[in-house]
Amino acid sequence: MKNAKNHSVSINKVPPYPEVLPWFARRAGISEARAKVLWDLTCQELTDENDPKARMNRFIERLGDEAGLPITPDYTEQPNGFGWLYRHYGRMTDMALVAGGAMARFWQQVMTPPNLAR
Repeated sequence: MKNAKNHSVSINKVPPYPEVLPWFARRAGISEARAKVLWDLTCQELTDENDPKARMNRFIERLGDEAGLPITPDYTEQPNGFGWLYRHYGRMTDMALVAGGAMARFWQQVMTPPNLAR
């Protein structure tokens, strides 16, 4: 097993501390030691069967509770993480409408007889 500062060589398989833990601690205004304690509590609460993303989300919630900060809302508009696809589809639809409008203006200019001076 790799022996580094973030890795523990113990029987209980505690995941290594995230590399962004000091940054989170500074942003929340708490000490790095307290952030490590919160990470350990989160790892005990959510075992290895859980998703690492869920573990990080729970850790961020714990940091927010500790620092008295509001919980960051989830900005995904669509379920299953396909929000980017719907936004892209909306942009492509808008481009089609803009192109159709430009084509309509073009044909209107071409088909309208010119105003000749009388």
